[in-house]
Amino acid sequence: MPNFLEGLPKEKVQLLYILGTAKAELTEQQFYQCAYESTGMNWFSFHDVVGDLEENGDIVSMRRPFGACFSLTEQGKMTLGMFEKGLTYSLRTSINEYLKRFAPQFRQERELVSSEEPLPGGGMLVRLKALEGERTLLEVDL
Repeated sequence: MPNFLEGLPKEKVQLLYILGTAKAELTEQQFYQCAYESTGMNWFSFHDVVGDLEENGDIVSMRRPFGACFSLTEQGKMTLGMFEKGLTYSLRTSINEYLKRFAPQFRQERELVSSEEPLPGGGMLVRLKALEGERTLLEVDL
């Protein structure tokens, strides 16, 4: 009979599994949305666990034009490889199905970005960008 993870170790491996399965960077909002909807993890636990994983070097947060993004480090990939089977099959399936369903939406959110800033004489400057990775393909200021 397999020994399944519980408590904090389970939460850490769940988040590592999400990033490993996503195969792309996730924004903080996307990362939390996936954790909440596929595992039921609450906001406070999510932030505590993300902080622990960053501090331990298992995940890294990088600044992007559309906000901070998270991805696994090599150490995180090794950790996930050792403990992935400690998650139940149903939990792994839930995460896989969620990411498969929302991957196109998540990709679009990372590629199409907008921002607003007030202009000195009144009005607003709206900046629209189409990105590919860190490269700007198209930028329009209105």
